Amino acid sequence: MSAQATATGTAGFPREEFGALVRRLPKYGRLAWALARDPRLSRARRAAVLAAAAYVISPIDLVPGIIPVAGQLDDLLVALGAIRLALDGLRPDVRAERLASVGLTQADLEADVRATGSITAWLARSGLRVGMQLMSAAARTGWVVGGRLLEAGRDVAQRVRKPG
Repeated sequence: MSAQATATGTAGFPREEFGALVRRLPKYGRLAWALARDPRLSRARRAAVLAAAAYVISPIDLVPGIIPVAGQLDDLLVALGAIRLALDGLRPDVRAERLASVGLTQADLEADVRATGSITAWLARSGLRVGMQLMSAAARTGWVVGGRLLEAGRDVAQRVRKPG
């Protein structure tokens, strides 16, 4: 946590965790593919992995992909959730073997699940902070409060209507 984040009581964006997660994304893709074809898993668990893959590639999402970070975060949450569900259907030794086959560990998966939680919390805090700053700026400048135009807005409107 940065000195500024400590001083303000807020945590900054988890850059290192996010970077590690992004670097592991291809491994998660290979893991999902392997899990979807693994005969040791029930059909329901394999179907969950395939459904998550369909959600990830689908343009119709809970959070549209055009929204930076948040649009990709919901895809990641669905994908990691399905992978965890599938892995939970395997014996511990088989789970470790399946993870190792793509260069991952259980600790990597848990760290990435925690990172998605940290990123989600950061987005929520940032959105709230930006909203409060916008409301504060609107009140300070006298533009709009409670849906009503205030004096500054009326002055501008009157100057536009009355020439010079």
